[in-house]
Amino acid sequence: MIALGRLMLATLFLIAIALDSSQPTHGPVATFAVLGAYLIFAAALLLATWDNWWLDAKLAGPAHAVDILLFTLLVLLTEGYTSPYFTFFMFLLLAAAIRWSWHVTALTAMLLTVLYLLVGMLVVKSGAPFEPQRFAVRTGHLVILSLILIWFGANQWRARFYLRDEELLARPSLDESPLETGLRAAMNGVRASAGMFVWRNLERGDFTGIVIRDGQLAELSVPGIAMAQALVTSPFLYDFGRNRALRKDADRNLIDVTVRDLIVPKSAPGLVLGEGLAIPVHSDGGEGEMFLEGVPSLSTDHIDLGEQIATDVAVHLQRHAMLTAAEDSAEARSRLTLARDLHDSIVQFLAGAAFRLEAIKRSSASGRAFEPELDELKQLMLQEQRELRSVITALRSGPLVAFNDLVKDLVGLAGRLARQWDIACDVTARPAELSIPIRLHLDAQQLMREAVANAVRHADSKSVTVEVAATAAELRLVFVNDVTATQSRSRRLDMPQSLKERVDEAGGTLEMARGMGVTKVSIALPIGGRRA
Repeated sequence: MIALGRLMLATLFLIAIALDSSQPTHGPVATFAVLGAYLIFAAALLLATWDNWWLDAKLAGPAHAVDILLFTLLVLLTEGYTSPYFTFFMFLLLAAAIRWSWHVTALTAMLLTVLYLLVGMLVVKSGAPFEPQRFAVRTGHLVILSLILIWFGANQWRARFYLRDEELLARPSLDESPLETGLRAAMNGVRASAGMFVWRNLERGDFTGIVIRDGQLAELSVPGIAMAQALVTSPFLYDFGRNRALRKDADRNLIDVTVRDLIVPKSAPGLVLGEGLAIPVHSDGGEGEMFLEGVPSLSTDHIDLGEQIATDVAVHLQRHAMLTAAEDSAEARSRLTLARDLHDSIVQFLAGAAFRLEAIKRSSASGRAFEPELDELKQLMLQEQRELRSVITALRSGPLVAFNDLVKDLVGLAGRLARQWDIACDVTARPAELSIPIRLHLDAQQLMREAVANAVRHADSKSVTVEVAATAAELRLVFVNDVTATQSRSRRLDMPQSLKERVDEAGGTLEMARGMGVTKVSIALPIGGRRA
């Protein structure tokens, strides 16, 4: 782009001076000869470096020196409003700021200002008309403009516009490989026709490689040890066939190196590298390197773009890792919840069935008829089957259930638990016209199952009463069961672990007390979500 700008300026300068009859003020033949030669030089340079980033970088310094020389000649040979010295001054500083660091921009500005002053002193000595005020004002303008462009060179690093692929980068999907979507996004951003991405997972230490050519995805096989030695820290341009590469140092100055200093030869056959842009990518979960080839108008500007692409891809990989971790966490919570539900429903039912079977066995040994009890146990098993189906249906239905429906379900459950555990189990509740989440509906039933089972198995209880109440903020369950004389005298009061886990998961509170021959367990579950 700088070469194209040079050609456009040379053409404009030649036309402007040719149309102005007052220009050039000194040496007309020499001036037109210089401008003509410069126009030819600019055209030849553009043709030579149009699609050759290596030659463009190598000729940048000599071309900059020729530009400075032309600036000096134009200040000496032209004046007035058609004099191109000011425009050319801006071009030189912008070229230095874009190509090199702010240090080179500052040196260029100082050199041009000094040359301008020297030319002014030369004009004074030659006896030509001299206007000190205009000379001083122009010098001041050059100094101010120099400071502005030095600041520009110190704060801008990306001279080329880079179009991020928002569709691929902004929304990572667990159904797609983040390496593939990241590589496709980078290829789309610079319009590359081929791309390779080699990635090492830091946790496992293994390498994964993919390649995309003509839109087709394939896996890469590269030596892990060789590739580990090939990972670099900054983007660079490479031409593997000619064994040359360009990168930038800490001051953003171009440095030419051999490509085999940056890419280990043992890793190259698997990558099948030609000419392109190499971009190292680092994230918390791993590190790797991306190779983009077939990039139109590949130039040194792409080295700076490589840093932006690396940042975008690293963020994309990090988002995918966070999404995967969240999914794994959700699956773990689901497994824990399912395990707790199975324990509080099926396992407790089987424990109650075993309790009843033991009683039937004693009845059979005493010669009493046990068929009615077996029939009742069968009915309980059928009822449990219907209960499981209703739970599955509830999970598939809407998110809310009426509180009065919960009370009705708890009353039915109390009857089944009474027959299952051979105890008295009653439910009392105050009617309320409100709805509760389906998750609390299930939690309440499982808490009741667990509370009754604990009362029978650990306190040898003969009766359990359940009080249910609800407000807009919380659902309250109070379980009161009788205890044996031995349990009543015991000072130790252990909190039921299964109840505590479920209450904690729901974000509720649990309190337990014993006295006057009973144990009281009070549970409060928030209706709107976890407590703050």
